[in-house]
Amino acid sequence: MKILIIGGGIAGCSAAYYLSRDGHDVSLFERDSVASHASGFALGGITPSFGDSPKDSYDVLSDYSIGLHRDLAEELSGGNTEKLNLLNKASVKLTTEYSYMEHMLKTYESYATDYAKDIRWLSVGELSHVDARISPDVLGGLYVGEAYETDPYKLTLNLWQAAEQCGAKLINRGVTDIVVQGGRVSGLVAGGDEFEADSIVVAAGPWSSSLLLNLGINAPVTPLKGQILRLDAPGPPLKVSLWWDTDYATTKPDGLLWVGTTEEKVGYDDRTTSAARDRIIRSAVEILPYLDDAELVQQTACLRPMTLDRLPIIEAVSEPQGLIIITGGGRNGILLGPSMGLAAANFVAGSEFPVDISAFSLSRFS
Repeated sequence: MKILIIGGGIAGCSAAYYLSRDGHDVSLFERDSVASHASGFALGGITPSFGDSPKDSYDVLSDYSIGLHRDLAEELSGGNTEKLNLLNKASVKLTTEYSYMEHMLKTYESYATDYAKDIRWLSVGELSHVDARISPDVLGGLYVGEAYETDPYKLTLNLWQAAEQCGAKLINRGVTDIVVQGGRVSGLVAGGDEFEADSIVVAAGPWSSSLLLNLGINAPVTPLKGQILRLDAPGPPLKVSLWWDTDYATTKPDGLLWVGTTEEKVGYDDRTTSAARDRIIRSAVEILPYLDDAELVQQTACLRPMTLDRLPIIEAVSEPQGLIIITGGGRNGILLGPSMGLAAANFVAGSEFPVDISAFSLSRFS
């Protein structure tokens, strides 16, 4: 089949990889360059989700996605997983509030039997063994051993290069319209030209909603800006990634300490701001006081695609036929990207996805 994919982020490039590997004629439309937006500037944290129970649909998809990341690291690197910088790096969720500590303890009790994730509750004294530089104001933390970090730009680029080797083509044009004939997609318009298709995959992040609205499809996906600082921090690197509230700190393979992040509803403005810089530094110093002596090296910003309920949209719509939507990964876009791409390939093939993704249908917003 001739498949056209809109969007060169991790979801679109994952779809291109799986679809071209299956033998389809794939063209990827990206107005800028592969991984030039959120997928190229994200942290790349791949950590399990903890919802109401281990059977929560998002939790199950999260766990499956982690397995896909491990598989892709093998497939795309020829067995040399270091090539993609997929690192097994424990994650610790910290809290400085007693009310939230009670919530985290309940989460720990719900998931404590899930030995595959290596979950532990760490008291204040135990946290000092993780890193003695953590503020004494921290009350405890949820340790997750089955967590990873990757280089999202390198991963997305490698997914696309693997798709290219299978025959996929990159078309550097912005898509302005999706063409429908007889209740089925027949192509798209880009740069004033029309391109024919049997199926179209919309993976354009926060820009997906305007394209779909032209078809009368309301997909409530909006941009959520996130800013990240890269610091030259004194002392040894952090051996684990630390998370608290909406923020985090982790030492990346570039030797810099990445700290973030913001959640800003400012439309499509992806400029960095001094206000965000100051807030992130202030939050980081509260948890890791030694960062008061850190030096700012770089500040970045990107627009994540976020839905109303913060869950992704993964669906092959019934009208028009042949239209597949994979967007709304939000802050977990890198984690979920391969699953969303594989789901698109399964929709085209008419096969079942390995885990239940019905909870991520557009119908939930009706």
